[in-house]
Amino acid sequence: MVLMTMIARISDGLPLAASIQDDETIGRNIVNYQNQAKHLFRKMNVHSPAQMSIETDPFIFHILNDQQVCYLVLCEKSFSRRIAFSYLEDLQRQFQQDYMSRVNKVSRPYSFIEFDNYIQKAKKNFTDSRARRNLNQLNSELQDVQKIMVQNIDDVLQRGLAISDLDNKATNLSVLSQKYKKDARYLNLRATYAKVAAVCLVKSQLLDRIQNNETLIIIGETGSGKTTQIPQFLYEHLSSSKYHQPSTLSNGNCTSSSKVIIGITQPRRVAAVSVAQRVSQEIQCRIGDLVGYKIRFDDCTSSNTRIKYMTDGILLREAIHDPLLSNYRVIILDEAHERTVQSDLLFGIVKQAQRLRSGQKRPLDEDSDSSNGGQRHYEPLKIIIMSATMDVDNFSRYFNQAPVIYIEGRVYPIEIFYTESKHTDYATACLSTLFQIHQEEDELTFGDESTRQNNDFSLIGGDILVFCTGQEEIESMIKIVQSYSAQTNIMKTSKGTVKTLKAYPLYSALPKTKQQRIFDRNLNDCFRRVIFATNIAETSITIPNIRYVIDTGKFKSKIFSPKTGFEIMRVENISKAQACQRSGRAGRLAPGKCYRLYTRPEYRSFSPFPIPEIQKCSIYSVLLQLIALGISNVQAFDFIDSPSIENIQSSLKKLMKMKAIEKENDSDVDYKLTKLGRTMVKFPIDPRYALLLIEAQKFRCTEEIITIISMLSVDNVFDTSMTNEKVIAIHRKFASSEGDLIKLLNVFRRYREAQQKMTWCQENYLRSYQLKQAGDIRQQLVDLCKQASIDLVSTPSTETVRKCLAIASGVGVGLGANIAEFQRDGDFRTITFGQNDRPSMTVFIHPSSCLFSQKPECVLFVELVQTNKSYMRNLCLIDRKWLLE
Repeated sequence: MVLMTMIARISDGLPLAASIQDDETIGRNIVNYQNQAKHLFRKMNVHSPAQMSIETDPFIFHILNDQQVCYLVLCEKSFSRRIAFSYLEDLQRQFQQDYMSRVNKVSRPYSFIEFDNYIQKAKKNFTDSRARRNLNQLNSELQDVQKIMVQNIDDVLQRGLAISDLDNKATNLSVLSQKYKKDARYLNLRATYAKVAAVCLVKSQLLDRIQNNETLIIIGETGSGKTTQIPQFLYEHLSSSKYHQPSTLSNGNCTSSSKVIIGITQPRRVAAVSVAQRVSQEIQCRIGDLVGYKIRFDDCTSSNTRIKYMTDGILLREAIHDPLLSNYRVIILDEAHERTVQSDLLFGIVKQAQRLRSGQKRPLDEDSDSSNGGQRHYEPLKIIIMSATMDVDNFSRYFNQAPVIYIEGRVYPIEIFYTESKHTDYATACLSTLFQIHQEEDELTFGDESTRQNNDFSLIGGDILVFCTGQEEIESMIKIVQSYSAQTNIMKTSKGTVKTLKAYPLYSALPKTKQQRIFDRNLNDCFRRVIFATNIAETSITIPNIRYVIDTGKFKSKIFSPKTGFEIMRVENISKAQACQRSGRAGRLAPGKCYRLYTRPEYRSFSPFPIPEIQKCSIYSVLLQLIALGISNVQAFDFIDSPSIENIQSSLKKLMKMKAIEKENDSDVDYKLTKLGRTMVKFPIDPRYALLLIEAQKFRCTEEIITIISMLSVDNVFDTSMTNEKVIAIHRKFASSEGDLIKLLNVFRRYREAQQKMTWCQENYLRSYQLKQAGDIRQQLVDLCKQASIDLVSTPSTETVRKCLAIASGVGVGLGANIAEFQRDGDFRTITFGQNDRPSMTVFIHPSSCLFSQKPECVLFVELVQTNKSYMRNLCLIDRKWLLE
């Protein structure tokens, strides 16, 4: 609820207009709040932030500053901040139009008190209009229901139902209608006004640059609105100039006859889904109609979809079947700075599609009109590269000197602190810093006394964001915080406030419902949140109420060594660009502090930007995709940053050994898919797994192999957030002396047999979300097997499954490449299979493996994780003699 609105001149704080709500909520304290507002006006100057929000329990001030006039509203904390500022901007536009020429001429307070009439009107519009329209629709639907009930009452009575039953139903319907009215008002108010973002200030410039350039690079802070607003700008522009604007049906669906014209890629599924949902709310269209998303196992698009959010992998799969990407008029590659393997591959693919569609090369089409020489003409493909920070010069050169637009975000002051000495245990330092912040930082102020007086910034009980390296580290830290909170119960600050500390995880594999919890922040909650997150929180999302950031300076990454042939997961230092993004999370909505758990010299030693994944990961999967796209000479592919020749040659050699590719016309550089390779690329999984699945037919165990692959394709299904003896004993029931892969097989079999799957997962401390996801993957693989005429057969023998895992791919390739033998000295060493150029490695069984306490003679493993040692994870017991078959 809006309780008070005031407008004042900045030069001297003179009140110009005001409107006060006659409400018992504010009561006699109105004079106090008026005095607070006047005090704030006197503190304002031309250097004050354009927007500010200042709490004054139990309410909050929202302030809009346009250098000459200040607009202020006092409202309840639960009132949407976005709508509050939209309301103030509406007042700003009208006030400037009516009174701006007279602002500096008046001398008495409230000279424009007649503006109260417009304030009242605007306030009513912003709180009632959308809700009223939705209520009319609800009332119409209720009337339809009433008509149906009247028309069918005779039939109802004939069936023997009493009039009292109808009365009860009518009463229930009335109760539900009231609930729907309330929900409708809330939901429509949220969807009414899009966030007023920095990108809106450069809308005309953006559209002009896009109109006159084939490719455009946009650099904008997270929160500037580029991901949500630019696709809408483009759609409106293209629709008005060339395409038909879709009409909205009474059921909320949108219709249009034109093709999909705008595709937006995201590196992560959570971002693709959440952004699509946000945009559909802003334009008030049901998700899946005009605006939709497509991620693995979830295609929420339709023939009506015109703005399509998707993961990088989805667009890559589409490019295999349609190299020209002919369904798209504009492709936006978002979060380009992350430089994942798939995003780097997409840069080259969309650049090639743009070139092909520009007229330099035009493919023949069977359906083409013979009058134009059998050629099909396409609209030019527009490419937009978006990022929060990246190596701009490199990207501009790669995309033919593409112009760059910078969008300034609204970032508040951030104080950055470094450690005085290096930490050998960053996890302990992280927790120590966290508890110190919680105990001491109850009020956050900046600068000297005059700065504090001029800005009047204070942040009571701001939340804390901690950057961790992965899920296991997050869960272990949350356990410690929960133990700490249980012991201390409450924490009293120097101001006398009481705050408990509640911990939340955030990583990509977290279920949607748990991810959503971090966005549902109620400012009236009497606790402080600490969010432990991976680098997903660097740029993809903005978490509300973050005031403090703890940056460990670490992240987890896969590193491939062509020399050893192994890809190892290990913890590395972040880049300077990542450090900047992490600290920026503290200043999105208000001033903040960032605690960097590394020294200044360490920071200076960081690389300017992250090393692209394609330069440090195994790329055999990438090369297989390129060859499937018809790019025979992969070494000549136009990468923005090419992988090493050694890595390319090692990957081609591996694909040749898998028999997925072969040389074309005896060329030394040109390759093509084999029949086996063409089958492998039909499966959206690691080529190792695809080959294993195909070869499993020979062992009559495709059903079991599909299950194991599906379980390996999701994150840990075991809930490790609790590790007491009870949980350990329950998990031990699934253990197998044959190894972790058979253990995963047993878990999924039991899961499928369970009638109440959710309850069963809870009772056995298993993650239902991951198991459901594994089931979805399994079903997709089963469907693809049927399409590829692969026999779906099963075996009761787990020994047969293990034998298949060991040798089905052929010795030295697929999972068969990851085999280690027990040595007399008590260690394990990898087997090189006679490859003299590939040295063996000393490796160890990971403590989480069910084979950890055993000393098996020979094991197969799926991955290596490096900490102080190289640990094998997801093991399977095998027989050495199988490798000789």
